[in-house]
Amino acid sequence: MKRVIEKTVALLLVLVLCLSLAACAGSGKESGRNPKQNTETIVVTDMLGRKVEVPKDTKSTTVASTYGVVVPFLVTLNAGDRAKAVNFKNKKFYRLVDDPILQAKSIGTRVSVDSEALATVDPDVYICRTTDKADMELTDRLGIPSVAITAEVPEEVFEAYELLGKVLGCEERAKEVTDYLKNELKDIDALAATIPEEDKVTALCMGSLLSRVASEDMLQTMLLKRVGAKTVVDGIQGEQERYWADCGVEKIFELDPDFIFVTSSAALNYSMDVFYKDSAWQAMTSVKNKHVYKIPSKLDSWDMPGPGFILAMYYMMHQMYPQVCTEEMLQTEIDDYYSFFFGRTFTGEKIGYEF
Repeated sequence: MKRVIEKTVALLLVLVLCLSLAACAGSGKESGRNPKQNTETIVVTDMLGRKVEVPKDTKSTTVASTYGVVVPFLVTLNAGDRAKAVNFKNKKFYRLVDDPILQAKSIGTRVSVDSEALATVDPDVYICRTTDKADMELTDRLGIPSVAITAEVPEEVFEAYELLGKVLGCEERAKEVTDYLKNELKDIDALAATIPEEDKVTALCMGSLLSRVASEDMLQTMLLKRVGAKTVVDGIQGEQERYWADCGVEKIFELDPDFIFVTSSAALNYSMDVFYKDSAWQAMTSVKNKHVYKIPSKLDSWDMPGPGFILAMYYMMHQMYPQVCTEEMLQTEIDDYYSFFFGRTFTGEKIGYEF
């Protein structure tokens, strides 16, 4: 009987040991292995030209990002529910459309990413800007694939949609969006082509500080050129590639454009009244002629990288060349845009636009 009991105990000990080893082997943390290493992958080429392995089951791929531009891309791709963590520029508009992306957490900003928070949310893919080298290094250390995008010209917006469509398994929706935007851009180019060279005006876009302008390679400047303006910031570049240039107020006075457009960024730290109350600004051509405009809209920025650039173009064209893009045409385009992307329209009072 004693030997039977000893054998039984020994067998039980062996069984417990086997179960313990199996549990350790199944846990990525205990084994020191990334639990996603055995996941089947596909390879995509990001906008830096890097080959990146992402999960093959793209329909369930989750993402995180601190690049605020990613939010409108995800929402318009109907993929807001895939976001584990994002950095909102403004949540108010997404509350209006009640998008699932509102449930996403925060992992800091592009300037300061919380590595512990990122590791905790554990997304399948991290989306960053092509210039965010530190983020790419961080995600590499955490074993999270990073996909880099940029969207400073319309063609890059299209490429970003196509890339994210592959990563998230929504290629069909990405094509619908890019087809829509390309058709709108074709119409805008046709309108701009009707503006005689001698009628073209000069313009620039100002940033969140009175001393800042959109550099020559930024989206806002590219849009102004595309709708028929002569931009006055050639040779002016930011400290970073495709970034705002702090050229100083005196330089802006010197440039003296016919039209000034002010970014819709929530970071704007001055009132539009300053142009008409400060005697120095009052001497400028654009101020004298009351041609200073803040780009809409208050809740849904039109001049940021993303699909809204189409509305910014129509708005800029209307203000500079109302005979080419009438108020009625502009309103129609605004309504068509929101109907296409969100299935409804918004009044200027609701989301903050006027013209």
